[in-house]
Amino acid sequence: MEADLLALTISINRLRLLPPEISSIPLYVNVMPSSFVQESFVERLEVLFREGLCEPDQLVIEIVEYISYDLTLLSKMIKSIRSLGVRIALDDVGAGSTSLAGLFEFEPDFVKVDRTVIQGISISSSKQRFLSRLVRFMESGNSVIAEGVENYEDLNAIREAGVNVSQGYYWSRPMSISELSDLLSEIERKRTELANLARNRDGSLTDKAVVQKSQELDTLIHLYHQLLRKDL
Repeated sequence: MEADLLALTISINRLRLLPPEISSIPLYVNVMPSSFVQESFVERLEVLFREGLCEPDQLVIEIVEYISYDLTLLSKMIKSIRSLGVRIALDDVGAGSTSLAGLFEFEPDFVKVDRTVIQGISISSSKQRFLSRLVRFMESGNSVIAEGVENYEDLNAIREAGVNVSQGYYWSRPMSISELSDLLSEIERKRTELANLARNRDGSLTDKAVVQKSQELDTLIHLYHQLLRKDL
């Protein structure tokens, strides 16, 4: 539990240091079921909120699948945590029987579909049917998150199944908080270089060097918006 709380606190503190357009996005944090069932975990969450470090509705706690848990006991504690305004996600859905049982017991706000279901879904009708039924069960394509999207074909397949949110190498490799800050700095540097270059070339936007610099800037801005969009 102490390790989970430490990871949660560090994540919240680092996120607060970033610009508002990043620091206001939902923060998804994995938590062990063994931490959930301890009363002190809920109490420590309350302290974080009282100190103003994070708004409850910004925090999404993911229940990890690979640790076994007591469904009834965990369901009781989830209700306590949800009463604070925190949202719950069930992780690795489709990877085992426990998470499927949790769909009915926990009524999660989000389900994260395991990569074993997503990868190759473009050529698997059974995977496509499973995902479509899951979207209908959750009653929203924004409540189902596809993990492990690595190519356009699988992305197109999950969209056709009704899923609007995904993560994976198709969008970007994992980035740390500091790398996100560096990305913003790099965008600003490229923007300044482009303006200076265009000015030195008498404002010609068709000059080869200006076009190349503009394309470099476009690539960075596109990556930035891919990382922050909530409907991907």
